[in-house]
Amino acid sequence: MASKGKGYGRKGANNLALQLQRLQLSSPKKLAKSNTYVVKRKSATEILVEDCSERQPLAPVDSNVQSALGNDCEIKKNIKQQRGSSINSKPKKPKKKRKSLVPNSQYEIKPLDLNNKARKHLRKLLDLKDVSSSVQSFEDWTNNWTSVCDFAKITQGTYGAVFRIESKAKRGTFTIGKIIPLQACTGFGSKTKEFTTIEAAANEVSFLATLDEVHGFVEFRKAEILQGDVPESLTAASIPFDEIHQEDISSCWKKACRHPTQLWLFLEMSDAGIDLETALVNDLPNGSLLRTCDTGERHLSAGQVRDIFWQVASALAVAEKTLEFEHRDLHLGNICLSPTEAARMNCGSELWTEHPSVLVTIIDYTLSRAQITESKLLFNDLSTDPQLFEGEGELQYDAYRQMRSLFQDQGDGNWKNFEPRTNVLWLNHLLIMLMKKGPKRFQRQEDMELWCKLDFMKRDLSPDDGTRGFSSARDVVLYCETGVLHEEV
Repeated sequence: MASKGKGYGRKGANNLALQLQRLQLSSPKKLAKSNTYVVKRKSATEILVEDCSERQPLAPVDSNVQSALGNDCEIKKNIKQQRGSSINSKPKKPKKKRKSLVPNSQYEIKPLDLNNKARKHLRKLLDLKDVSSSVQSFEDWTNNWTSVCDFAKITQGTYGAVFRIESKAKRGTFTIGKIIPLQACTGFGSKTKEFTTIEAAANEVSFLATLDEVHGFVEFRKAEILQGDVPESLTAASIPFDEIHQEDISSCWKKACRHPTQLWLFLEMSDAGIDLETALVNDLPNGSLLRTCDTGERHLSAGQVRDIFWQVASALAVAEKTLEFEHRDLHLGNICLSPTEAARMNCGSELWTEHPSVLVTIIDYTLSRAQITESKLLFNDLSTDPQLFEGEGELQYDAYRQMRSLFQDQGDGNWKNFEPRTNVLWLNHLLIMLMKKGPKRFQRQEDMELWCKLDFMKRDLSPDDGTRGFSSARDVVLYCETGVLHEEV
């Protein structure tokens, strides 16, 4: 975090009383015998409704942000320098090869023979250059990996299972493996809706391989196709998790694990840490995220809320510009955190975060939309899944319905259209959830000033307040003042 007097404010900034008046908050009351400040919001009847068109930005836009996002020619120049590709074409692969925990050079596995029907069924996957060109025996593949790595299941869903994998030679070096059951062309699993179609699996690989090059998105390492029942060593690695989460394991998954011809897709990704939903309850493993106040409650600091929100907004803004990207499912479970000691973090193009406390990574593109190349558009037609919009009890379900309203307002309601306002809806969801975990009292005046600005930002993002005319994450980043999210150097 920045030291006192740097980063949280700017030269010539309004004093605290004026900021509170502007935010429709009462003046701070200093508690007796302490240095604690308390902010009390006025009642709804005391708040005057403002016309969004008359509101002024919190501060002039930072020049670095403007140059990174405000000029299309400059954006293309930055992208070309950073990735060597046109903004309208698929980004070129990095010169540096992806580092798998178990490189292909260590493999001594004979590929399985496939008949023409099976090969045709898998063609969309096998033709991708980021997927192994052959199908391997699940048992042989597992023996190869478990000889040099330890597996531990960390989550289970209808899509499959996720394992954290640790190198035996380099303890503390991890990777993440996602194992997904695929639909077969005939016979067992060919009509099981819980299994992933080949087309959906190919889309997921394409998303991972493309977004791998955008800062703030998970690093993709390898994709392989396997066949067979789940080997005993992998089953044993699942026992600690399965005993606690029996309700999360479907009967279809159990049947797939025992079927000798079941097809699987293995995806290897970098270990992005702990999902935000879990971290807000249990903290990070090193205890660096949550703070403990004098009442014993654990919370995020104002600076941490800013860091997390800024990194997500910056990543979305760059992905929007380069790939016409929409995540469309950015709940807390799809944002991961890991501790970092970086003094300055590049958030893509010329966007920077000063003294970040955590590294933020966006994951899971199941519902996402992106223009991979001029001729390749990936999206999920959410109109075919009406249950997605019927959920109750969680704030994220409101975001799904708000997205649907955006597309219905367009007229044709086609989910292939680029509608970056969906990213604004999810940024609004993120900031609300982060601020719910914020402090009730502040020990430092600059922390309270920052919190007031974040609160003002939350109100401007609210769909009920017109989202201040934001049409994209790029607009949100441009609107954010340097003293709120982007610290002055």
